[in-house]
Amino acid sequence: MTSRRVAGVLMTVDTSFALASAAVGLLAGLVFLVLVKRLVRGAAERSSQRRRVRWIEALGSGAVSDLRMRELRSLARSAARRRTAQEDLLALIAARRLPPPDDRHEPFVRALCRAGLLRSLRAACGSRSAVARGRAALVWAGLGLPGAESAIARMTADPDPDVRAAVAQGLEACRSEEAAWALLRAMRDERLDPQRAVERLTSDWAVTPLLAALHDPSFAHVKPWVAEALGLTGEARAEEPLMRLLAKGDESERIHASRALGRLGRESSSGPLVIALSDESATVRAQAARALAQLRDERGVYALVKLLGDPSWWVRARAAEALGALGGPGLAALRWCAQTHEDPYARERALEALAHVVGEAEAEAGVAAEAEAEAAVA
Repeated sequence: MTSRRVAGVLMTVDTSFALASAAVGLLAGLVFLVLVKRLVRGAAERSSQRRRVRWIEALGSGAVSDLRMRELRSLARSAARRRTAQEDLLALIAARRLPPPDDRHEPFVRALCRAGLLRSLRAACGSRSAVARGRAALVWAGLGLPGAESAIARMTADPDPDVRAAVAQGLEACRSEEAAWALLRAMRDERLDPQRAVERLTSDWAVTPLLAALHDPSFAHVKPWVAEALGLTGEARAEEPLMRLLAKGDESERIHASRALGRLGRESSSGPLVIALSDESATVRAQAARALAQLRDERGVYALVKLLGDPSWWVRARAAEALGALGGPGLAALRWCAQTHEDPYARERALEALAHVVGEAEAEAGVAAEAEAEAAVA
């Protein structure tokens, strides 16, 4: 009986030792795999860094004569074949190291095309891999290679939403009227989400196409979004058509026109926005009040005081916020309303706005005091 127990104990010990050995072996294997993975990743990162340095060195010091054409062609051939080399290009484009913005651009592009990079990117745009398609569109547009707008504009119909987002980013990088039209048509034809398209149409190169689209009947169903994009451009030419849209557009158009005029930031827009405070749509009234707050034009004080008695609570809220943003005259009007306005809701909203303004002022004073204290200690 005793010998059986001893044998059982020995068997248990042997089993436990075997299991412990297996666990240690497995752990050692996992540690080895992690170390190998780190070594491979480190080697890849060092190789990538060397390639990026080679690109910068091949560009020379700034003169066309300093371009190292053979090196550029060698790097371009590598990018035509290898995913990692294309990712290096994207990193350099994002860092604004490529393409060269001066006289070197034309010979730079010529070298890349001769090395077959453009041909490779064109093929990649038709790849089965969504990642490859999106990357190709970004590299093509980011490097300013020929035909980018027309080629990648077709990809706004890509079935993959991430590819469409990459194409929109690429078209923005082209910074041309052709690219703006491609984005506008993709928005019109529901291939791009309007808000995503608007985010890409905010610079001077998009103004002329936006103004044309605003008057094009085929863009009527996306006219509010076109108006919103115009407001983000900061272009003076956008003010007059936006004011007309605010006066005569449908409700959605008036809402977006109000928002766009506020973002445009021109004091001459105050008159039409004050008139819009009497619009039949509560949403238009609220947006007009918010736009006047952005313009900080004191001429809207009286109309905003009247709006504190609006039937819609969110309109009253926007009116109070606008008065709080108008400085001394607005704050004086809020104090008067808080004490003497006949509408109790208006008094309540005025008190809330005053408390908010006071709270912000105290917070700013506290930050300034802390900064002064730190400066004194330093």
